[in-house]
Amino acid sequence: MTVDVNGREQELAPGATVATLLARLGLEAGYALVERNGEPVERARYADVELEEADRLVVARPVAGG
Repeated sequence: MTVDVNGREQELAPGATVATLLARLGLEAGYALVERNGEPVERARYADVELEEADRLVVARPVAGG
């Protein structure tokens, strides 16, 4: 299955979750913000939300500044 992550295509196995995607990208779930098809995904649900063909995701890591 193919999904769009920050404007780039990613190939994932069927049944992949947001948590699976983050692990593949080398990101820790607790430190990433995810938007799926224009809607935010709650961190507590990353392991439960299955991705679907052609989903569009925005993945961001918040950065503290000062």
